[in-house]
Amino acid sequence: MNFTISNDITIKELLDSYPQLLQIFMDMGLKCVGCPTEAFHTLEDVAREYHLGLDRLFERIVDAIGDNVLPEVD
Repeated sequence: MNFTISNDITIKELLDSYPQLLQIFMDMGLKCVGCPTEAFHTLEDVAREYHLGLDRLFERIVDAIGDNVLPEVD
């Protein structure tokens, strides 16, 4: 099954679909995991808040998930 990830996917949606990303988020020092705002914060929000390149964040996610994801950067 392929899953499309876009800038506006929430952290909750992403972790619900790919719980293995929890470790990647923790390894990157992203404190959004478990935060009450994870239901509202998007990947774009996280990249901006942590001064990360959105492309690099997508790359880490795709590496962790494998070929079952179709990144969609707006």
